[in-house]
Order: sequence, then C-alpha cells, then structure tokens
Amino acid sequence: MTPQPSLPESVELEDRPCPLGCAPSDVAVLSGCDRIHGLPGRFNVVCCGQCGLTRTNPRPTASTIGAYYPADYAPYLAVDTRPGRPKDKFRHRLRSRLTRFWGRDTRRLPAILPGHMLEVGCASGNYLREMKPKGWTVEGIEFSDHAAAQARETGLHVQTSSIEGASEPQMRPDLIAAWMVLEHLHEPIAALRKLRGWIKDDGYLVGAVPDFDAFDRRIFGTYWYALHLPAHLYHYNQETLKAVLAQGGWELIKTRWQTNELNLLRTVEYKLIDAHSKRRLAMLRWFNSSRVMRKARRWLGWLLGVTHQSGRMEFWARPLPNDGKTS
Repeated sequence: MTPQPSLPESVELEDRPCPLGCAPSDVAVLSGCDRIHGLPGRFNVVCCGQCGLTRTNPRPTASTIGAYYPADYAPYLAVDTRPGRPKDKFRHRLRSRLTRFWGRDTRRLPAILPGHMLEVGCASGNYLREMKPKGWTVEGIEFSDHAAAQARETGLHVQTSSIEGASEPQMRPDLIAAWMVLEHLHEPIAALRKLRGWIKDDGYLVGAVPDFDAFDRRIFGTYWYALHLPAHLYHYNQETLKAVLAQGGWELIKTRWQTNELNLLRTVEYKLIDAHSKRRLAMLRWFNSSRVMRKARRWLGWLLGVTHQSGRMEFWARPLPNDGKTS
C-alpha cells in the first residue's frame, strides 16, 4: 500500500457536512494531492448523495489552509503597473474583435453602465486596475495579506480579509465580481448572503468557477488540472452552482463556458508526467508552446467552449427579492 503523504505541521483538518443542509449521504468520488505546488497531503472529494454538490472533505480549516497558498501562487503575483505606451486604437479594436470571434473574451459583464464595483478575491488588483479606466469606481477584498498589500501600493482600496470577516464596502456595489472564488470559500452560502446584503437591488454578481462535469475530469479523475486540491473546497457543476447561489440569495440568470483549452492540455500533461511517457510529454509541450500550433490550440479551445467541456464556467446572478438583507 502506498504511504499517504503527511500534512504540513501547521495544517488541521475538519469534517464538514453538505452546506445545503442535506442528510449525511456522501459518496466517495476520488482522492488527490496538491499538483500545483507539490505540497504534502492527500485529500478526498465526496459527492452529496441528495443534492449532488461535490466537496473536499475532510478539508484544511480556514485558519490553517493558508499553507496551501504560497507567495508564488499565480493569482498573487504582481504585474508591472507602470504606464505603458498609448494603445493603437485600430490595432486594439481589431484585436478585441478577433478575441471575441474566437470566444476568448473572458470576464464578460452584463450591459450595465459603469458604477461601483467590488471584487472579492482581487489578488494584487489586476482586474480592478483594468476596470478603472472604463469608468468604474473600484475596491476589493483579498485573503492574502501579501497580495492585498501589493494592490494597496498601487492606490487601490483593498481589505485583507475573508469575505465572511470583511467590513462593508465604501459604497453599495452595482456589481460584485468573484472570478474563480466560490470554489475556495469555506462557507460559500454565508459569504453569498453577506454579498447579497451589500449589493444594490438591481445589481449583479458575476464570476467564474471550474466545471466538475467536464469530460476531462470524468476521464482523468485525480489528474484534472482544475481540481486543485486542497485549495478548491467545492467542485460545482451548473446545477449545484445554481442551488448554492439560490441558498445564498441569488438567482442564476446566465452561464457561459469559456473558450479555453488550458484545463485539458494541463490535465493530459499531469497524466503523462506520472506515466513517465517522456516522448509523448515532449510532443504535448511542443503543441502547447509552438507558434505553428497556435491556431490549432484556438480551434481546440473553441470546440471545448461550444460543447460546454472547457471546464470553466462564467456566470451572472441577480439578487433575489427581499433575501439576504443582513450582512
């Protein structure tokens, strides 16, 4: 029997039931480890037998999971925020149209006028800085003190906090953004109710989550790139996302699968690494990086997006009437 890797000394585990209040009926789905950073520990993913919501259980506690978010965690890395050269308007417009043609324009927003935006899980503030020139007033909430400090150094107002522990925003938001956030939350329903209490009644919640129903997850299981154990505590599909949003005071009004080939290619790469298939791994990495294969990668991403198999769902939600008004 293969020995199980031990946890970091600072990490404690907790066993938690389905957050939708279902009677205990968990079914084991898979077991995996941290493939992003190679940190120790092995974790189980279970599916609620009643509602179908999948979660990591047992899981690191909220006070100790920070061990699995090192400083080099990709979303935390700062970018060069120095002013660049003025954009060529024609080239920028052409690039935007081509991006939209290929369906690679992520983080789409509803057709609303710019107002006040709150981004939860804003990392070092890249998205907030992107939205300010478009007319939005912005602020953020970020769990990582290191990433939040980087955002504040650029002049952004960013709280260092979990959503559950955060103070009210400076202004009631017209829009709350949560890009790849809900899967990380220890108490997603409590967090969603808190956000519902802050938003304007005609506001929007927009975000993205990995899609656990993607075919590469079903085929490759523990090798699935978007599994990201143990940082991803909940693993949604369209139906369970809708149920959790509703319990938190939100109505899911739109779901869109991103045009993206990354999940599939990285998943296959993990599998080939473990299989010690050096030749196939070299061929895959050439495909991933070669300029010659750029168009093939785009067609692959487009195909995965239109068939709802890219493993990345974007969503829009509206606040349910008279629900979640307390923070």
